[in-house]
Amino acid sequence: MKSNQWGCIVVGDRDAFLAVYESHYQALFAYGFSLTANRELTKDSIQEMFLEIWQTRTTLNKEVEHVRSYLFTWLRRKISSELGRSNTEKQHAASMDILSSDVLSYEDLLIAFQQSEEDKHKLHSALKKLSKGQLEVIRLKFFENLSYPEIAIRTGLSPRTVYNLVYEAMCHLRESMRILPLLSLISLL
Repeated sequence: MKSNQWGCIVVGDRDAFLAVYESHYQALFAYGFSLTANRELTKDSIQEMFLEIWQTRTTLNKEVEHVRSYLFTWLRRKISSELGRSNTEKQHAASMDILSSDVLSYEDLLIAFQQSEEDKHKLHSALKKLSKGQLEVIRLKFFENLSYPEIAIRTGLSPRTVYNLVYEAMCHLRESMRILPLLSLISLL
């Protein structure tokens, strides 16, 4: 993203606003879904968040350098607020436990995306066969939408090693799932 797009939003540039929305929506959805495992709540929260950004743009800080982190924090707070409003006290406490642990298990999230029980079982079994390192890079690549160099920095591995781990994991998942082609599996992520 261009460094000045956030500043342009603050002064009312609709094109900059749409560019930020389009470039961050997928990552925001993946992150929001990891917090609630509720697609509709996640979609609604993202929409409301961007509406609030546009409505309050003149009061926002023009100097935001890490827009992605800023948006993730805003979304986490938005979802937390929505969960607080919609849940009873007991349900709210359980939701806050989930939020305080940061994210649900990415295995659980992948499984939640699956439609049929048979696919859920196959994917769960296939994920159990991956190494800890493979699971970690799959989570970082597909749920946090990090690039290979970013994953390398976070894990302390070389970018080439990260690439190899993702490739091996995807090959293993495709082989384990056999019925689902690799592209279908990736689209589920």
